[in-house]
Amino acid sequence: MDRLVASGTSVVKGAGIRQFAIDKSEEIAPEMISLLQASTATPKTRFSTTELVASMMHKLSPELINTICSLGVENRYSAMDNYAEFLSGAPMNATSSTTDLGVNAIRKCIEEWGGDPSEIGLLVAATNTPDQMLPCLASEVMGRTYGLLPRSLSTVSMQSQGCSVMLKSVEVAQWYLAANPGKLAIVLMSEAHTPFVAPLVREEYYGFREIARMRKNDKLTDAGFEQQRTETTLAIQSMLFGDGAVALLLGQDITGKPSFGPIAHLTNDSPEDVDLLRMISNSSHPALNGRPQYFMRPAVPVRGAHYALATVNDVLHNPNSPVSDLSQIDDCLIHTGSKKILDGVCSQLQLATDSTKVHNSYDVLENYGNLSSASTGFMLARKTAWAGPAIVVGFGVGFTASAGLMSVN
Repeated sequence: MDRLVASGTSVVKGAGIRQFAIDKSEEIAPEMISLLQASTATPKTRFSTTELVASMMHKLSPELINTICSLGVENRYSAMDNYAEFLSGAPMNATSSTTDLGVNAIRKCIEEWGGDPSEIGLLVAATNTPDQMLPCLASEVMGRTYGLLPRSLSTVSMQSQGCSVMLKSVEVAQWYLAANPGKLAIVLMSEAHTPFVAPLVREEYYGFREIARMRKNDKLTDAGFEQQRTETTLAIQSMLFGDGAVALLLGQDITGKPSFGPIAHLTNDSPEDVDLLRMISNSSHPALNGRPQYFMRPAVPVRGAHYALATVNDVLHNPNSPVSDLSQIDDCLIHTGSKKILDGVCSQLQLATDSTKVHNSYDVLENYGNLSSASTGFMLARKTAWAGPAIVVGFGVGFTASAGLMSVN
């Protein structure tokens, strides 16, 4: 039987079984792709933390208010125009949705780019907060963009992929563009979190340390402690997340435009990490009324920082990286989990929290809240100057993390 022996890019025909021997020193780096345009969309209504806390001051303990104010979120946009009233038990008055936001971001992206949409051959759409189970977000967006996006383009929906999905989506676009020269791709991340939160309908909500003291003083049973802990978590989540969408237009490596690569990933470095973050589809909690419920373990800040450090190091040590140290990086665009999580990542990366390198990360958290999949995309859309390289870091449900370098040729 003939055999094929591969060495580098040469192929030699001979006898025997099929074998392959690849010289890793001759590996070819994947083709770079460039960011041509990044555009965001938010709902019309913005709510400040001060406003929301004031509307529920009578039911939130001072310790819990301090915790809420330490999240690092000053404002967030909501897909409903009565979010404060909704948190107090009023019916939801939704004025936008995940699909609405995604469509608006794509329209804005194409308009600001100013090119021919017929060049777009791929849409990758990611969300953790779909309007419905099926059809997926990409199909819903296509249904709302007649006359804008070509009907023949390929679609990929990446739902429930957590907060690190942006760079994974970019890699999908990279593979498509390598196989389809001359085409462009759109990567969309769209989230409407606030319709998923639980109304705060109990008479009193306490901080974590308060309920720990109650259990220690026998004022709460173990079951009562777990129930109160859940209520505290739901109250914090109602103040942490925000709604928004970002669309990235990508093309093959273009001089003068920022390009992605290399990119590194890490998933479940420890087996138990799979349960660090999770969401069940049908909650038994009365305030959620059968809607999904999000759970986060206390170890998330520490493990998130570990994953961020590991993936950043993988990128910096990649032989195709133009830099080898964070001192050579202008901007670190880090997912906006919360201020505590951001602080932990900065500590692991040996970055001062008031450094200009991480200003964009804290600023997006402050003004938009935790946007999950869209957070680092918002940072890219706000970045107007590319004097030096930037690194993008996302981590979350899975448990998984991705980091990627961006630089201008």
